[in-house]
Amino acid sequence: MIKCSTILGEVTSLLYWTMLAACTVGPGTVVTCARAGAEYGLSLTWALIFASVLSYTLTEGTARLTIVSGQSLGQCLRIKYRDTPSLYNTAIVGWLVTGSIFIGNTLYECNCWAGGIDAVLAIPGAIDLTGSAMTALRVGCCCAYAVVVLVLLFLDKTDKLGVGLGVVMVGMVVLFLIVVVVMGMDWKKFGIGLLPNLPSKTAGSAEPTDMVLSLVGTTAIGFNLFLGGAMAKGKGIGEMQRGILFSTTAAFCVSVLILIVGSGMEDQESSESFTIIKLSQFIQELVGKAGVIVFAIGFIAAALSSMLTVPLGAALTADSIFSDENDEARKNSAEDLIDAEGQKLPRSIYLGIICIIVFIATVLISADVDRLVVILIAQIFNGCLLPFLAICLLLCLNDPQFMSSSPQKGWANIFLVISVTITLFLASNVVVQKVFGTVIDQTYIKLLVSGGVALVGMGALCLATSLGRELVKSFKYCTERSK
Repeated sequence: MIKCSTILGEVTSLLYWTMLAACTVGPGTVVTCARAGAEYGLSLTWALIFASVLSYTLTEGTARLTIVSGQSLGQCLRIKYRDTPSLYNTAIVGWLVTGSIFIGNTLYECNCWAGGIDAVLAIPGAIDLTGSAMTALRVGCCCAYAVVVLVLLFLDKTDKLGVGLGVVMVGMVVLFLIVVVVMGMDWKKFGIGLLPNLPSKTAGSAEPTDMVLSLVGTTAIGFNLFLGGAMAKGKGIGEMQRGILFSTTAAFCVSVLILIVGSGMEDQESSESFTIIKLSQFIQELVGKAGVIVFAIGFIAAALSSMLTVPLGAALTADSIFSDENDEARKNSAEDLIDAEGQKLPRSIYLGIICIIVFIATVLISADVDRLVVILIAQIFNGCLLPFLAICLLLCLNDPQFMSSSPQKGWANIFLVISVTITLFLASNVVVQKVFGTVIDQTYIKLLVSGGVALVGMGALCLATSLGRELVKSFKYCTERSK
C-alpha cells in the first residue's frame, strides 16, 4: 500500500518542477498561441506537439548532464573548450553562448514588457484613453514594471512572489478552459491540425513558417536549458524526468487551450491583424466583463513572472560560463551565486546585465514600438538560436569526460539528433524564406533547400567534431547491453 508520505513527496516534487512551466507560459505564449489560432485556426496544433517534445528532450538532457557530471551546461562548455582560442581566459564558444543568450533574453524581456502593456490595456476602459493619457499610462506602466522587477531581483525576493503569481496565472488558465467549453470545439479540425502541414498565408497574417518557429521558440526556450540544469542539482534522474515531463505536459495543455480560444476568432477576422484587444473583446462576448478582468490580471501575472526570470536567466548563464570550473563554493540561490569564492563574474557585472536588459525593454516599449512585431521577432530569434544551444548540449552529452559514469544511450541520441536536425530545418526555413522568398516561389523547393541545409549541417558537425564517433559508440553500447 502506498504511504501518504510517498504521495505527498511525489506531489511536492512535481510542483517544484512546475517552475519550468511558469517560465514557459509567459506573455509571448499567450500572444503567439492566440495569434496562431486567430490567423490559422487549429492547423498549427502539431507545431505545439513538436515543440513540447523538443522542450522535454532538451531540458531532460541538460538536467541529466548536470546530475551525472555535477557541472552545469555552461561549466561543461567552459571545460570542454578551455584549450581552444579564448578571450580573457574564456573560450570563444563561451562568449558566443553568453552573447546569444543576452540578446535573446533582451528580446524576450521586450516581449514581456509588450505583453505587460497589452495586459493593462485589456482592462475594461483602458483602451478608451487617447493622446497624452494613453502615453502616460504606457510610460507609467513600463516604469512601474521596471521598478518592481529591479527591486525584487536586487533583494533576491523572487521566490515568494513567484508562488503568488503562479496562483493568479492558474485563474487565467481556468478562464481559457471555460471559454473553450462555451465556444465549443471542432474536433475534426483539431484532428487535422495534429498532422504536420504548412497552411497558406492569409491577408494580414504572419508568414506560416515564422509562426511555426515562433511557437517552437516560445515553448522550447533556450535559457530553460540552464534553468533546468540548475533545478536538477541534488535530484535523482527518475525524479527529474517525471518532474520535467509533468511540467512540459502542463505547459502544452495551457498552450493548446490558448490556441483553441484564438481559433474562435478566425471567422471574425478578415484582413485585420490580430491584437490582444480583439482577443479580450472576444472573451467578453463569451463570458462577460468579469472574464476580461480575470484575463487581464492573469496576463499581467504571466508577464511579471517572466520579467523576473528572463534577466535573471541571462545573468546566471553568464555566471556559469565565466565562473571557475573547479569552484566548490557555489551554492543554490542567486545571492550565493554572486558571492561564491573563486567567482570570475563580479557582482557589478552580474547586476549590470540585469539592469541593461530591463532598461532596454522599458525604453523600447515606452516608445510605443509595434508590440506584436516585438513579440514575433523575439520568438523567431530565439527559435533560430535554439539549434545552436541544442548542438552545444548534444556535444557535451556525448563527451566521456562528463558522462563516463552514465554514457548517453543510443536511443536517447536518436531522439536528440532528430530534434537538433529539425530545429536546424525550421531555422533554415525561416532564413531561406527571408533571403530567397522573392526568388523561389514554390514552397516545396524552399522546404527541400532547408532540409538539405539541416542534413548537411548535422553531417558536417559529426565529421568536424568527435560527435560522429561518440554516436557510433553509444549505439554499440546499447547493442552490447541488449545481448
